[in-house]
Amino acid sequence: MNATYSTAKSVPPQFDYKTDEYRSRFRDEVLDALRERSNTLFDVPTALGKTHTVATTPWGQYPSLTNQKPVIHFHKTRDARDEAAKKSKKAGLDAEVLQGWEEISLPASDAFDWPSIRGKPLRQWIYQQCERNGMRYPEAVHRAKIELNDDLLDEAPLTGIQWADLLPLTRANVDIIHATHQFAFAPPLRNGTVVVFDEQPDFTQNLKDSPDDLSRERIRCAVVAYLDEGEAPIQTLGLLMELSKGGADKPFQGQLQNALTHQTDRDWCVSNDDAHPLAPALTRAIFRAEPRSNGRYVGTATYTPQAPSGFGGSNLNTDQEVTVVFDDENTIQTVRVVPDMSQAHTILGLDAFPTKPLWKLNTGVSFDVNHLLSAPERMVWRRREKQLRVVQVGSDANHYTRGIQNTQKVRALVEELRDRHGDAFSSAITSKAAKDTLKQMMEDAGVNDPTILTFGEQNSRNVLGDEDVGLVVGCIDMGDGPVLDRLAELGLVANPDRKNTECSNCEGDGCRECNHTGKERAEGRGFVGPDARVAERICDSVRRDEVKQAISRYGRNPTNPTDSATVYVHTSVIRPSLLLDDDSEGVDIRATRESEVIAFAREQDETTTKAVWNNTNASRKYATKVLNELVEQGFATLREEEPYGTHIYTVSSDTPSDHFVDLD
Repeated sequence: MNATYSTAKSVPPQFDYKTDEYRSRFRDEVLDALRERSNTLFDVPTALGKTHTVATTPWGQYPSLTNQKPVIHFHKTRDARDEAAKKSKKAGLDAEVLQGWEEISLPASDAFDWPSIRGKPLRQWIYQQCERNGMRYPEAVHRAKIELNDDLLDEAPLTGIQWADLLPLTRANVDIIHATHQFAFAPPLRNGTVVVFDEQPDFTQNLKDSPDDLSRERIRCAVVAYLDEGEAPIQTLGLLMELSKGGADKPFQGQLQNALTHQTDRDWCVSNDDAHPLAPALTRAIFRAEPRSNGRYVGTATYTPQAPSGFGGSNLNTDQEVTVVFDDENTIQTVRVVPDMSQAHTILGLDAFPTKPLWKLNTGVSFDVNHLLSAPERMVWRRREKQLRVVQVGSDANHYTRGIQNTQKVRALVEELRDRHGDAFSSAITSKAAKDTLKQMMEDAGVNDPTILTFGEQNSRNVLGDEDVGLVVGCIDMGDGPVLDRLAELGLVANPDRKNTECSNCEGDGCRECNHTGKERAEGRGFVGPDARVAERICDSVRRDEVKQAISRYGRNPTNPTDSATVYVHTSVIRPSLLLDDDSEGVDIRATRESEVIAFAREQDETTTKAVWNNTNASRKYATKVLNELVEQGFATLREEEPYGTHIYTVSSDTPSDHFVDLD
């Protein structure tokens, strides 16, 4: 990068720290947390080396802090895992990288259509056990070997990380083990080890209606199968929910409690296509559910996976906590399965914008929060050291969870950035739903092979660190429902702020859309009630923080004084914020009459209001207004001609007739 960005404001003496000093402070505080065995959530801005510090510290030299075991570094994505592993190896550490079965399992590839198990190709059978039946890969491999009587294993090796492989690995002379968040379910990695979660994990299950997910229908089938297996007095999920709410016959209660103590054996998940390892815990959690706020019911139960054969007599804690949230219409809203982290030596969390309640839900840990920098310190450091300039474009939130809505404006913005910055503009971040559309717009504007990341996947990634110019398009929103579900899990109370007008969906009768209040949602994303601030923070954890994370992907070389970046943000959700430097009017799509005025005027060497009025459908007043706006915007000049003071306009031939983009 060539140009540098700096603030003209003086730096307060108490904030006069260099990046290296902040990084040294962070490293010292990590070691202090381990020394004190304090489960700590570090609130540290991006580019201060959170991942780098953990990934490059020679942990083998600190046996008293690590319990003489490798540090377990969990990452949100595979790409982030691999980038961190490269840092470890470059620093000379003895590092291991754990890959999931989808990455390394030979039977999971298309090549293994034979041998077959119970009429299904080995590949398909293992896929079903892992994806549809929820079986962990080591257990699926173990079951496959039994089914095949260990035949053909030389020709069709069953590869993948086993619990029995992890146990000696955690005792080996290894500095650090890198893995994705899902490996937190592997007991050897969370018993007696220092665990570092890089970014907040999210262990909520995907309830979309897909045969490969734990969908609502899949849960219904699994619960019914378990009730049948335990010879329960009821056989439907709906009746189970009514019983949990006290709305069914009491005589069933005792019989049902006895049925729910039934322990399934290993063969049940293999022999019954509707079975699922989580079914007993899901059923118990639903039965134990208690009423919470906003018509939600929340229940929890412990799931203790059976250790695969060959794991030995280890006493490692394998427990997982299963939480189910359903509403007063008996619709399951959330299923969260969280590994029990209570036996870890010490747990650290790394997050640039942490939401403490969500960390608690997804780890079960009550963290002490360490704010490495104060808010003013972060602002001064970003401006002076990262030299990252942030410009808001327009005043709309632009929720693009389902794709780009105002395509004309975004296209005009992309074209303006390309014209203004040339080849320096080649990357952007947006929602998954908007990615393909934005990519096509950038290519149409002349950007060759644009780099586009999506909200969520950009965390702990450095691929945009050397970019001069960036664009963040829109934001995403989890909606009110998931916020209310999480409040219910936390035992808190808040409600969406509402207008004093009838809900347009139910005309005031009350429906799911209005949370049965009969009132329309108020503008914005506000909440009311005793825990409104927590609700708004949970909402912002996606809506606002993903945008902040996206902005922070740029300007990743704070120790280089010639390195700077400018990021244009096409959403207003980060206001008010110390992360924002400038704002602009954004993009204005011209009306048809306005376009006619501009198209005529720019074709003339000089023109007047009268000439425009005579040659377009615009009135004299409207033509004057448009021409004067072009002067204000810098697209036209104005002079008065003697002797009558006639206004003569000269409009640039490059003036766009269909839109106006203000980035200054």
